Amino acid sequence: MVQVFRNFLALTPAIIVAIYFHEMAHASLFKKTTKTRRNFSFVGCVDPLGLLMYYMFQFGWSRPFPINYWKLKKNGLPVTILTIFSGPAMNLIIGVTAALFFKYTGLFRYSTLLARESYGQNYLLSYFSDVLYWIMVVNLKTSLFNLLPFPPLDGARLIEITAPDNQVDWLAKFEVYGLLSLVVLSILGIIQLIMWPVSRLVEFITGLII
Repeated sequence: MVQVFRNFLALTPAIIVAIYFHEMAHASLFKKTTKTRRNFSFVGCVDPLGLLMYYMFQFGWSRPFPINYWKLKKNGLPVTILTIFSGPAMNLIIGVTAALFFKYTGLFRYSTLLARESYGQNYLLSYFSDVLYWIMVVNLKTSLFNLLPFPPLDGARLIEITAPDNQVDWLAKFEVYGLLSLVVLSILGIIQLIMWPVSRLVEFITGLII
């Protein structure tokens, strides 16, 4: 029970980092492109079901910063695509940076989450090491998970902006059920099945770095 609580405390900062910087990347680029003054709120990006998925499987979803990508296309397709993938790119950068820091500072030796025996009894250093480990894993998984073509994930946005004009209304209606489909697929275990190779890829990447 103590270890479960410890993992919860170590995982929570990693989830906050993944959600905050993912949505902030979208919001910042959108606001810079459109000169809008719409405020960004971290609390407004938290989706309860997506948050639960994070705690259960180390990947999940957030409530997207409101962006009409179809209208954003008026500013050019390249900047629209860049805005779509800014979130996953930010998570990838954070994940890789955390992994490199984890390795080259030697903090991996103190993590209780790795198979190898951790060094010493410095509990504060061990906790910080576990937090860094989860920042690495959660951000890499979030980056890849968001490429799936299910609303409200970023992969679906690419389909949205490249769809013919006569399909836009249909896609808008489908998006209403996108979150519901994610929940149902998660309950049925299909999302976890889809994410299995992604999880193995993350393990492979972190194994190469660490």
